[in-house]
Amino acid sequence: MRAAQRTSVIRGHIQELAPARGMQLVTSDIEVLQRYDSRSRRPIPLSIIVMLEGRAEVKLGEQRLNLTKGMALSVTLDTQQGLQAIQPPGQRIRALTLALDAPRLAELGASLPRHRSSMHAWVLPPLLPQALEQALSSPLSEAALNLQWEGLGLQLLAHGLPHDASASDVRIPPGERQRLERVHRQLHEQPAQPHSLAALAELASMSPATLRRKFQAAYGCSIFEYLRERRLKLAHELLLQGHGVERVAQCAGYRHANNFTTAFRLHYGYPPSSLRRVNRAPRRES
Repeated sequence: MRAAQRTSVIRGHIQELAPARGMQLVTSDIEVLQRYDSRSRRPIPLSIIVMLEGRAEVKLGEQRLNLTKGMALSVTLDTQQGLQAIQPPGQRIRALTLALDAPRLAELGASLPRHRSSMHAWVLPPLLPQALEQALSSPLSEAALNLQWEGLGLQLLAHGLPHDASASDVRIPPGERQRLERVHRQLHEQPAQPHSLAALAELASMSPATLRRKFQAAYGCSIFEYLRERRLKLAHELLLQGHGVERVAQCAGYRHANNFTTAFRLHYGYPPSSLRRVNRAPRRES
């Protein structure tokens, strides 16, 4: 009887650093060989995840969003909800995660949501990605490198803290959540349609301003950020099925193939024409 073969899911290297008291940094440079799902359940006062290369889908409760190159995610976890992450296969992921404990956050005067999980995505400001890349390849001594990372960690904290605590405390009654789900379903099932904020607000029986605010609170991204992500994800799936670029552009709601190609390249890092059909490996019989 042949022993079951162990299949690698990821390969690469991960490094842990402790540049300062109450601050932990984890850097990773991995190749995702097969879809990799992870879940974090332990309470976290504040963690900031920075995506330098690659992409991942993250979920916290009802919030879902895609984390791509140049983005960061600020996360606070309680004991009730865990953060789920899905890393699609066939990509290189280079990321770093900064975690700060409660005493250090209190010392720095950081105000965070209490007794509940939350997350919000944001875009790294200009020059900060370059500074992070330089630190990753820095020839400095350990002591000097710790000082460099402590400074960069404080910069990430300054940008990653919620700017408006009230915005993260938006309450969504069950009735409103059902109407938001109606909008979410419309965008998901009909991404090619020319959706307008006014029409979606009417569908949700809300004012446009209320819909914008509560959709962001419920799903962790704006309405049209979600629509763009949905269109590009659909396009990726259709390309894998062997459809041509022009046809895929139409199905994804783009009037012109050139606009679609530009958006696809910015999102995935390669043009749609380079994507080839990927056949699923046959199931192994036990």
